Amino acid sequence: GAGFLRPPAARCREAGCGEGGLSRALAEGGCAVTTFDADPASVAVARSPGIPAVHADLTRYDDEPFAAVVMLLSLHHMHPLRTALDRVTHLLRPGGVLILDEFAWDWADEATIRWFFDIAAILSATGVTGPPPEGDSPLARWRSRHTVDGGLCNTGDAMIEAVSARLRDVRVRRVPYLARHLLAGRGNRQILAELCRIEREHLADGTLSATGFRLTARKDIA
Repeated sequence: GAGFLRPPAARCREAGCGEGGLSRALAEGGCAVTTFDADPASVAVARSPGIPAVHADLTRYDDEPFAAVVMLLSLHHMHPLRTALDRVTHLLRPGGVLILDEFAWDWADEATIRWFFDIAAILSATGVTGPPPEGDSPLARWRSRHTVDGGLCNTGDAMIEAVSARLRDVRVRRVPYLARHLLAGRGNRQILAELCRIEREHLADGTLSATGFRLTARKDIA
């Protein structure tokens, strides 16, 4: 997606910015980025380095159209999914681009889930992360980890289908994700880099399934 955001890029909006790490990177790269999130604490952190972050819910957010809307690991949490993507479509100018970096929890097979929790246990035992989640089985723990307000997070297929119903030129590339998920906000770069390398090798030989995906799509010009 970086190619769509090279300066002199028009205005870019990050929806569901969290603490603003991606927005800061986009701004440092020369993009005119503004951003919002439904969590006021995250918005406060995002604002601290000067990012114009706004406290808002995507399903009710309104603004003039943008050249690009970027979403980093936020759409799978958003309900109702169709309403969220209706707003995304509204926020894109004709020819504008949606860029997703997402996670599909439902694409993980049993071997992938077991690998995830085995690595989580090692990271916990060495003090890199906190205690791993408890549960009767890896599958039960996995589903519990991806439940929000009593309902499961949006699936990868549901997100792609909903985008495809609203935008054109949809392109999806499956990518590694579990290492990022395991170390979200924790650990050092060396551990993350090594886990990413191991995950990529397992994906290449078919012993793990890819659970991340990058998606780009455009709004019709007409």
